[in-house]
Amino acid sequence: MNGAISESIAGEGSLLLVSFLFGAALMLFYDVIRIFRHMRKHGTILMAVEDMLYWLFCAVGIFAMLYRENEGLLRWFVLGGVAIGMLVENTYISPWVVRIFVKILRIWQKIFGKIFGVVEKPGKKMFGFFKKELKKIKKAVKIGLSKQ
Repeated sequence: MNGAISESIAGEGSLLLVSFLFGAALMLFYDVIRIFRHMRKHGTILMAVEDMLYWLFCAVGIFAMLYRENEGLLRWFVLGGVAIGMLVENTYISPWVVRIFVKILRIWQKIFGKIFGVVEKPGKKMFGFFKKELKKIKKAVKIGLSKQ
């Protein structure tokens, strides 16, 4: 041996690296869900459905990664790599990503809220007017039908 790493060990090392990066990517995807939750408040049921869909996506993604990278063989160090990747991203990267993107989106929301608010207010007034008129017509029709 000349000090070179065997091909199988190098392959497993690259598989561990891929699983680590995949775990970090899965948590980045969850950060998108967190950002969405910060922008619009959710009820418990909707959050539970979102989480179930997320974990279903994770399970399918991990299976596809194992199938592509390791011929579908379950290796515990791969699941450990995914878990460590998720943990590292959640601990060191996620707080910054969520905080920064929520601030950026809130600024955009204020800007576009002011721009579209100008258009929205007259539209709401017109809608309210037509709604009242339609209620009057509905009431008149009901009275007319009840007299027959």
